Amino acid sequence: MTRALTILVAEDSPTSRQILLDYIRMLGHEAVPVSNGQDAVEYCRQQRPDVIFMDVTMPVMDGFTATKAIRELLGEHWVPIIFLTSLSDRSQLLRGLTMGGDDYLVKPIDLDILTAKLHVMIRISEMQHRIAQDSERLENYYRANEQEQMFAQMVLDRFTRRSEQVPPNIQQWQRPATNFSGDTICIRRIRPDLDRIMLADSTGHGLTAAICGLPAVDTFFAMCDRNLPIQEIARTINRKLHAILPLGRFVAAAIIEVDYQRRRIAVWNGGIPCAGYVDRQGQILKHFSSCSPPLGILPDGDFEASLDYYQWQSPGSLIVCSDGITEAANANGQAFGIEGIKAAVRATQTLDIQGSITQAVNQHLDGRENHDDISLVVVRCQ
Repeated sequence: MTRALTILVAEDSPTSRQILLDYIRMLGHEAVPVSNGQDAVEYCRQQRPDVIFMDVTMPVMDGFTATKAIRELLGEHWVPIIFLTSLSDRSQLLRGLTMGGDDYLVKPIDLDILTAKLHVMIRISEMQHRIAQDSERLENYYRANEQEQMFAQMVLDRFTRRSEQVPPNIQQWQRPATNFSGDTICIRRIRPDLDRIMLADSTGHGLTAAICGLPAVDTFFAMCDRNLPIQEIARTINRKLHAILPLGRFVAAAIIEVDYQRRRIAVWNGGIPCAGYVDRQGQILKHFSSCSPPLGILPDGDFEASLDYYQWQSPGSLIVCSDGITEAANANGQAFGIEGIKAAVRATQTLDIQGSITQAVNQHLDGRENHDDISLVVVRCQ
């Protein structure tokens, strides 16, 4: 036995009670005597014993009634209760177990059997004690983790939302696969006729992916504020990520400049599957293909920062999304794909293309969780 236990003995016979008390104390445990069920309940109201020996037939309150009251009193805290009974009626024994008893001893009590059963209850009690301790530690860890995640989310929000109010012609939607999104949308209006946008998709999901994308976010905003070319922004982010990210971690990204005065879109695309200009009918007039590996893979000497350009002649929208949308699968495993985006654009009767795509993706998932972070940016070009 690894620790001394407090054992409550509820027995109205002074002789039987004293025999049990002496024997329990000889085994090295503390024995607490009461002479009826009501006193047993009152004791448990004040303290919680480790084991209870409960006589069935007692004055004031019998053992069955006392056991039921103790179980209700202790709630989810389990204490083993062993009935002491001279009853041999099978229905009475079953009743006792139904009322909350865990085992029984038939009078006159065989002390060897009592010892064996006590050892079993002690092992169960110690296991319950360890489970309760583990549960408390787990609860404390959960609370601490929740606080840390709230703090981390606050820091991430400050990183990714440093831009001024999003221009009215730009819509965005994000739906993370876990608490934290490895996708990031950054928008910076350089001047009234020029916007810079970055949609970045870090490897993996959750907080680790979000942290891996922070250097890209910080660099994007800092270099936009200096009005540096997007080729230089892409190269600088790649160089920084290549130096600090561990092997196997990278950031797919589309870095975009929309010049409304010149009606021109410039895109550096490294690993983003969907970036294109569509007209009001959902026809893709220009697809900005991924011509470079994601950021952080290549050393600076091998990095290619060339841009893809498009000059629009008629009003339309630039649509950029992560693979969380194109690879979103329905119950049959069918991906939403580029065709799903085109159909959603054709279906909209308003300028709310983002809303139409969002609705179409949610209908496609049909209540299932998305297994990858979802990000979408729609820029109306007029």
